[in-house]
Amino acid sequence: MNVRLWRQWPALLLLVAFVPLVRGADAPEPFRGELKWKPIFHGVDHVELAAKAPRAMRGHAVRIDLTADGVAFLATPPVADKPTKTAGLKTSTFLTTHKCQVAINASAFGPVRAEEGKEQDVAGLHVSGGAVVSKGNDKYDALLLSKKNKAWLSAPPFELKDVHTAVGGFQIVLKNGKVPDKLPDYNKGLLHPRTAAGVSADGKFLYLLVIDGRQEEWSQGASIQEVGEWLTGLGAADGINLDGGGTTTMVVAGADGKASVLNKPIHANKPGTERVSGSHLGVFAKPLKTEK
Repeated sequence: MNVRLWRQWPALLLLVAFVPLVRGADAPEPFRGELKWKPIFHGVDHVELAAKAPRAMRGHAVRIDLTADGVAFLATPPVADKPTKTAGLKTSTFLTTHKCQVAINASAFGPVRAEEGKEQDVAGLHVSGGAVVSKGNDKYDALLLSKKNKAWLSAPPFELKDVHTAVGGFQIVLKNGKVPDKLPDYNKGLLHPRTAAGVSADGKFLYLLVIDGRQEEWSQGASIQEVGEWLTGLGAADGINLDGGGTTTMVVAGADGKASVLNKPIHANKPGTERVSGSHLGVFAKPLKTEK
């Protein structure tokens, strides 16, 4: 050991002592300490995330207690008389239209349109109120929910017997607490805005996560491997990467029911601009009890 390194040894020991061994020294900064979850609805907590390493990254997450009274879910319903089509809406419009308390974009869809209300085709599995809007395909995994709020992830083919709500993702990025060694090469290592969902090991909590990207000084984006790592940091044991890019958006309802966009979406390379999406996942929850 050289003299310079020897002199720095006490500081190096101190650094290692404060970095969780389960995540290593390159863990995102928000997960090196205790997360400060803030209750925003009954059974729903929110946390804002920011990291400087390995690059500028910002995001938001909600933790949903699946056992909480009043918690329920809605995937974008089909167009009237067209059971395999949805109507494209901004995530904020979806939230206010259906009076949800939280909403994110979900499955991949097409085509991308500037106008709301136009018909969309959902690429992944999409089940709304027990009705199968899209059966998905043989390569996109999915988040599935029963009417009693049991949540789980699955690869195709899907067993839909007890499924009340489902949205498709591109791939499972966390399984039994570990990020898979092999993830699809087509997206490996690329940095983009991301939307994701995770489930705790005991099945009690559902986590929804967005990470902003394509904004150099604000947030440069995440790889799919990092999505799995961030979900682990939130408390998830299993996780899935949903549709991302310019569609990534998380919205919550204010006291007046109006939508507030938590993150900074970047449709058409314009920071703060929402994209019209063909698939969303909405969360219903009761307001917090106030002290009298």
